[in-house]
Amino acid sequence: MAQISESVSPSTDLKSTESSITSNRHGNMWEDDRIQSLNSPYGAPAYQERSEKLIEEIKLLFLSDMDDSCNDSDRDLIKRLEIVDTVECLGIDRHFQPEIKLALDYVYRCWNERGIGEGSRDSLKKDLNATALGFRALRLHRYNVSSGVLENFRDDNGQFFCGSTVEEEGAEAYNKHVRCMLSLSRASNILFPGEKVMEEAKAFTTNYLKKVLAGREATHVDESLLGEVKYALEFPWHCSVQRWEARSFIEIFGQIDSELKSNLSKKMLELAKLDFNILQCTHQKELQIISRWFADSSIASLNFYRKCYVEFYFWMAAAISEPEFSGSRVAFTKIAILMTMLDDLYDTHGTLDQLKIFTEGVRRWDVSLVEGLPDFMKIAFEFWLKTSNELIAEAVKAQGQDMAAYIRKNAWERYLEAYLQDAEWIATGHVPTFDEYLNNGTPNTGMCVLNLIPLLLMGEHLPIDILEQIFLPSRFHHLIELASRLVDDARDFQAEKDHGDLSCIECYLKDHPESTVEDALNHVNGLLGNCLLEMNWKFLKKQDSVPLSCKKYSFHVLARSIQFMYNQGDGFSISNKVIKDQVQKVLIVPVPI
Repeated sequence: MAQISESVSPSTDLKSTESSITSNRHGNMWEDDRIQSLNSPYGAPAYQERSEKLIEEIKLLFLSDMDDSCNDSDRDLIKRLEIVDTVECLGIDRHFQPEIKLALDYVYRCWNERGIGEGSRDSLKKDLNATALGFRALRLHRYNVSSGVLENFRDDNGQFFCGSTVEEEGAEAYNKHVRCMLSLSRASNILFPGEKVMEEAKAFTTNYLKKVLAGREATHVDESLLGEVKYALEFPWHCSVQRWEARSFIEIFGQIDSELKSNLSKKMLELAKLDFNILQCTHQKELQIISRWFADSSIASLNFYRKCYVEFYFWMAAAISEPEFSGSRVAFTKIAILMTMLDDLYDTHGTLDQLKIFTEGVRRWDVSLVEGLPDFMKIAFEFWLKTSNELIAEAVKAQGQDMAAYIRKNAWERYLEAYLQDAEWIATGHVPTFDEYLNNGTPNTGMCVLNLIPLLLMGEHLPIDILEQIFLPSRFHHLIELASRLVDDARDFQAEKDHGDLSCIECYLKDHPESTVEDALNHVNGLLGNCLLEMNWKFLKKQDSVPLSCKKYSFHVLARSIQFMYNQGDGFSISNKVIKDQVQKVLIVPVPI
C-alpha cells in the first residue's frame, strides 16, 4: 500500500490519481475483441457423440484389462495403477470414477506394510515403482495407507532402491529406474505433517531427477518419460492444476502416439484430446460472458486498477473445469475483478480519510455515505455494491436460505476492514510485528470472499454448521488464507517493497534486525511448506460433513491453483509470458487432433 496520506488537499488532481497505473503492473493483456471472436468448433454435436462413444469403449477395455480373472498375470497390479494414473494425468478421470474405484479397491486388497509387487497380487517380490504408484493413488482417493511402507525400499545407507529392477542393466533398466524414482517423487508430494520418510524421499528423488536431466544419460531416457520428469520438477503437486496437467500430458503422450501399441492407450489419448477441446469450448463461452459483462460495466473506463479478468478466470477454470460448475466460475471471476479494483484503490488511490468513509459505506451497505468522495471512488463503490447484491442474491437462491447478512459480515466487511488497517499502518509509518502483520494479512488476501460465494454456488446445500467446517472459523480456511498470504509475499516482496506495500518479509526483518532477506524468505517458505502439509491432511484425511466437490473447490482453487499462479512470480500483477502462454494453451488454442 503506497504513499497513503491521512487527508487530501483541495488541490489534489484526483483525475490524475485515478488514471495512473503503477508501471510494473500490467493492464489487460487480452483484447476484448479477440475474446469475443473465439469460435471453437468443438461445441458441435458430432464431437460430443464421438466423445461419448469413446468413453463407453474405454470403459469396456478398462474393465477387461482389470478383470479379476487375470490374477496370474505378471502385470496384474501395475496395469490397474497405470490405467488409473493415465486417465488422471490426461484429465479424463471424471468419466471413469466407478472403474477407478474398482481398480483401487482391488489394489487396496493387495496392499500390505511391505508394499506391492509389479506382478500379481500374490507376488513376493515387492517393487518400489508399483508401491509408489499405488501409495499415491490410494492416498489421493482417501484410502488409509501408511508412508512407512517406503522404509522397505531403503538400503543400509538410507538410499532408496527400486526392488525388482535393481539387478537389470542397459538402457531399458535405466529407464525403469528413472520411472521408479519419478513415481516415488510424485508420491512423496502427497505427504502429511511429520512423515519424515516422505520428506527424505522427496529430497532424494528431486536431486536424482535433476541429475537425470543434467546428465549425459538423459539421451538414453525415453522422450515421453523425460517430459514427465520435467513436468514433475517444474510443477510439483501443490503447483500443478488439472487443465494445465492435462494439456501437458496430452502433448507428452502425443510425442509417442505412433508407438502406442495398446488399443486402450490410443483411445484414451484420442478421448483426452477431444474432451480437452470440448471443455475449452465451454470455457471460452463463459469467458465471453465475462468479457461482455465487464465491457458494459461502469468500471471498464476506470484506469486506476489492474484489468486481468482472463487470468482470474484461468485461475479457477484451470483447477475446476467441469461444465456443471459454470456459475461458480463466473461468480469467482467477477469477485476477483472487484477485489483487484478494491485492492488497488486501498493500495494507492485513496487517502486514509477517504478509505475510512468507503469502508464505513461497506459496513452499512449504504451508497449515500460515499457521496462526498471523488467520482472514480463513487463509481467503484456503486459497481461493487450492485455486483455484490447480485451475487448474494444468486447464493441465497442456490442455498434456499437468507444468507445476505452472513456473507456481508464474514466476506466483504472482514476483507476491507483488514485493508483499512493496512492503510492506517502505512499512513502513520508503522511497521507491525510479523505476527501482527499475519493476523491482519490473512483476511486481506480476500480468501474470505472467494471461499464463500463461489462455494455456495457449487450445487450443494451448505447449512451454516457444515459451511463452518470449511469456511470461517475452521482451521482449513485459516490455512488457505495463510498460504495465500505467505506465497504472495515470498514471491512478490521486492515488487511490493518498490510499490510501497508492507510484506511479512519486511516485518520479519524488523523483528530480527540481525537477519538477512534470505533468512526471512527461508522462514516464510518454511511456514508455507508446513501450511501446505497440514492442508494435505485436512483435505485428504480429515473426516467431516463437507461435500467433496466443495472441499475440492477450496483446496484445488484456493490452495493449489494460487501456488501455480505464483510458481514463477506474481502471475496476476506482473506481465508474465509464462502465464500468458499457459492461458493460451488452456483457454484459447485447441489441442491438435
